[in-house]
Amino acid sequence: MRLVPLLLISATLGAQVPGGQKALPWERLQEPPWQLGAVGPDPLPMVPRTRTPEKLPLRVELRGDGSLRILDERGLVTLRTGLPGRPVRAWRDAGTVLDLSREVFRFPARSGLRGGIPGVLIAPGEDARHLLEGLLWILDDGERVLSVLNPAQGQLIFVPLPAGSDLDLRFHADRLEVWSGGGSLPGRRERVVWTLPWVALLPQFLSLASPRPAGPPGTALKPYPSQQPTAKGGVP
Repeated sequence: MRLVPLLLISATLGAQVPGGQKALPWERLQEPPWQLGAVGPDPLPMVPRTRTPEKLPLRVELRGDGSLRILDERGLVTLRTGLPGRPVRAWRDAGTVLDLSREVFRFPARSGLRGGIPGVLIAPGEDARHLLEGLLWILDDGERVLSVLNPAQGQLIFVPLPAGSDLDLRFHADRLEVWSGGGSLPGRRERVVWTLPWVALLPQFLSLASPRPAGPPGTALKPYPSQQPTAKGGVP
């Protein structure tokens, strides 16, 4: 398995850009190997293990302006950040569509991505969607990226998307599909489909499965914890 090179690529995300300025978390990312696919049947639905998500302990607030925060069962904010743009579509787990007008969603304290490398390995022929339980997937009107949040670990990653407009997602057992076009032109039904096997997202899955590192005191509410505070115990 070519795991080490993939991890090295993942570790370079957010590096400094020329001029000494830091890139935003969704900039200068390694683009996954998207491939043009063919329009096919919708994926078979996967029954979620959690039947009553409104009783789950973690609270994720996703506002219309793109601001996002996670609160634990005690009501303490564990992450406050922002998206590249305003959310236009969102899914939970393995493709359950969310009503963004609600702005508040409940998630489990443990996700399908946990336990380090053994917990995210995908065996050939396996339905990888069980790993996706507890994740939040967001498309926005800003940069050409897919935002993926694991509330249980407080981890947010960004996946570059193929070119297109009016994007939509399909969650298959072995791959993620991105559909573009069609909806933006009245009367046109032609769609372009891009596919990406789940195994190609192994570096991103490893990041989502990792516990969020503890930052310096007073930085829990910083949008991008890699930045240094301007004052002791404070937030810029």
